[in-house]
Amino acid sequence: MSIFNELKEVHKSEYVSRKQLWDLTGGIIHPQNIANLDCKGRGIKNAIIIGHKKLYPIDSVIEWLEENSKLIR
Repeated sequence: MSIFNELKEVHKSEYVSRKQLWDLTGGIIHPQNIANLDCKGRGIKNAIIIGHKKLYPIDSVIEWLEENSKLIR
């Protein structure tokens, strides 16, 4: 079980906006940082755009966090 799975319980929606990533991760992920990574093809997968807003499935956010973090002991 991932340490990030509890994010699903905190964030009740199936999708997370870039702006919400800041609050959801306690300020670890800045929306502009994710925008830059998206442009490089290294951002969160399976994003959708509605109007001018980019949304990410919560499962893809958790997967991205798992892939881009490491546990320090």
